Amino acid sequence: MALCFSAVVVSILAGTLSVYYVEIVGTVSQRLDDYALRSGKWLLNVYNQRGEKGLTDEIQRLVSDGIDSQDEIIIYQSRQGSVWAGNAVADLTHLQPTTDLQDLPFEQESRRFIGRVQIHDLGQDRFLIAGGDAQALVEIRHHYMKATGFAIGLAVVLSLLGALAFRRLMDKRASDIRRAIRHAGQGNLRFRIPMNRKSDEFTLLEEDINQMLEQLEQLVHGIRHVSHMVAHNLRTPLNRTLHHVHAAMHSAEALRPALLEKAQTELDQLQRLFTKMLLLAEVEAGVGQQDFLRLDLKEVLQEVLEYYEPLFKDREVSLHLNAKPGCHVRGDTHMLANALSNLFDNFLKYGVSDSSESQQRLDIRLDVQADVVQLSLRDFGNGVSEGMLHRLAEHFVRDPQHQQLPGHGLGLASVKAIVRLHHGEIRWQHGNPGLETRIRLPWAPPVT
Repeated sequence: MALCFSAVVVSILAGTLSVYYVEIVGTVSQRLDDYALRSGKWLLNVYNQRGEKGLTDEIQRLVSDGIDSQDEIIIYQSRQGSVWAGNAVADLTHLQPTTDLQDLPFEQESRRFIGRVQIHDLGQDRFLIAGGDAQALVEIRHHYMKATGFAIGLAVVLSLLGALAFRRLMDKRASDIRRAIRHAGQGNLRFRIPMNRKSDEFTLLEEDINQMLEQLEQLVHGIRHVSHMVAHNLRTPLNRTLHHVHAAMHSAEALRPALLEKAQTELDQLQRLFTKMLLLAEVEAGVGQQDFLRLDLKEVLQEVLEYYEPLFKDREVSLHLNAKPGCHVRGDTHMLANALSNLFDNFLKYGVSDSSESQQRLDIRLDVQADVVQLSLRDFGNGVSEGMLHRLAEHFVRDPQHQQLPGHGLGLASVKAIVRLHHGEIRWQHGNPGLETRIRLPWAPPVT
């Protein structure tokens, strides 16, 4: 890559110098050509109108008027070199006269130089030569080509040195990134790239890689935790099931139905666990997001509450509902209903108490604030500890004080996954007393 950039730099320099060459040398050369053609045409007209005597007189006047005397070439001579009028002499012995412009060597007193001239054959071995001194143009070409060669050579050397320095710099900056990738490939996700004080693209890349490694470490830790909890949640019911089946095989006929019923109960719990895990995996993978429609969250909430109303009555729960109209969101009715059901199930498990001294109450508020639909559910139970407040939605995480209650710790994780799938956010905070759950979803405007 560095060599390619060097080649581009040298090419740009060569192109720029070529343009300057054409502009400088081309302009001077064109001026000489114009002067030669114009002078030759004028002298031919003089010769045709005034004859040989008028031509020689005009040539003598032009070479002696002091105008462009150092640069102009005007000669009336024979092939053998006899000059009848003019300011120089040319060797025409072996030259075939032509009207095209050409560069010829000339001699003027003791000076030899190159001239850009046009030769006119006047017959009877007489020639009219008109043009200008091209020695300055030759010197310009020589010096320009010499300077151009030196500049390009210097550019090539500097470009190669720059390419070498650039490669070493890139190797030095990329070595830390390669080392981090090797560590990650070997399973060491705790390695971090040392941050440099420089602020460039490599620094931004190093920051991104460090963030990626940190996220990967968290994800791998989460996967290990989930795997451990899945194994734990499967091992216990499977062991109990095997124990019941083994006991039924070696028990009396009368005891077998009860033991097999216990085994069936354990298998039913396993089936529900796998169903929840499958649903959670689908939601986290974004399955069904393409089928989202505009719906009224108030209607979904009321339908779910109709199902839970008998349960609230049995537990003597005082329900306070404040739902504003126009709470439209884009989503899936079944997913949102499932999320609300999980929240109400958690409330019935942990938000109410069998003690008559506790206040069995659930406050639900639904409204629209600044293009955001906000749903708030607050209970007045015992709440959760401070350490568990930020871990409520983790897979298989349960409050230690509720371990004796049935459950697997996947309900709130699925709620959070469904809310995030709907481009929303969910958070929990202490209600003092109780726990408050707040869900924010983007408001869906009417379809025009």
